[in-house]
Amino acid sequence: MIAGDDALLVDAGLGVRRLRTEIEKRGIAPERLSGILLTHEHIDHVRGAIPFARRYKVPLFSTAGTLETLFAQERRDAPYQILPAGGEVGVGSFGVRSVSVTHDAVDPVGFRVSFGDTALAYATDTGTVTPEFREACVGASLIAIESNHDIHKLRFGPYPDSLKARILGRHGHLSNNAACDLILSHASEQGPACFWLSHLSEINNTPRMAMNYWKKRAKAAGLLPSGKAGVFGPAVVEVALRDQPSLVYRTRTRAVQLALF
Repeated sequence: MIAGDDALLVDAGLGVRRLRTEIEKRGIAPERLSGILLTHEHIDHVRGAIPFARRYKVPLFSTAGTLETLFAQERRDAPYQILPAGGEVGVGSFGVRSVSVTHDAVDPVGFRVSFGDTALAYATDTGTVTPEFREACVGASLIAIESNHDIHKLRFGPYPDSLKARILGRHGHLSNNAACDLILSHASEQGPACFWLSHLSEINNTPRMAMNYWKKRAKAAGLLPSGKAGVFGPAVVEVALRDQPSLVYRTRTRAVQLALF
């Protein structure tokens, strides 16, 4: 995320060299980052976090449980600030609130990030849409929400039953259906917003499947298409690719780049 002269990264699941390359492609010097927000300690979200933070002296922000577990895993620490679930902190030009989610990690969170009159809400790796995350979405212009799997594809796919149960459970991952439930309820209650379907499974979902499911749900709910792909009524829906940066959200004077997951 970029706001004025400040930039902020959510999660750091790439290696430090790849992170640096992708950040510099966007015209940001690594040292310019005001911080790295970490949702939880699983490797696909923290692979480059400690080496990047140490090399460029960029602080990590997360819950005590996440940071303690990460430092124990890596057997080294880095600049950090503890941000408990529900806590708020200023990071450069950004206001950051951590938001409780449900996942099989030590103390996972999502985030609401605000800058000026713009706010975004971000939650991947959560088995439920928590009341805290719903509240964080109120007033947000951009909502990045997990749309991990198609339920049918998961249930009849190659995963062992124990893993299927984990993914489908309260502390697993959101399905396309659950993501669309959030989009439809938010659009009905709160009005226009942009939604990014995120953290898609490589095995149990595809970008086309997630988007087609959204179109089906939107039409069933009576939302009228605008003629642009993914836009029905007050909801603008796009799919973030899992293996490459793919989406950019812009306000009048700022750009938000989230798709490094």
